[in-house]
Amino acid sequence: MKNRPLWFNIFSVVALFIAVVNIFTNVTFLRIITMLCLAALMVFLGTFELKKNRKMAFIMFGVAAFQVFVLAEMFYDTVTK
Repeated sequence: MKNRPLWFNIFSVVALFIAVVNIFTNVTFLRIITMLCLAALMVFLGTFELKKNRKMAFIMFGVAAFQVFVLAEMFYDTVTK
């Protein structure tokens, strides 16, 4: 088991809880919060992996960037409709 800080474990549980609630409720605000939390989670994981495994860290940063792109596209679609 990997040693992660306590704040990271708490943030992970909260982000996953929000994601599960989002699946059942399908509220737009929760979808936005879920995307932000998961993007932040991927950035934190990438930061933790940066010294050990650079390739995996850059993959995680790429996933986080894609999540932010999807979030921006969701905002654009909401505004233009």
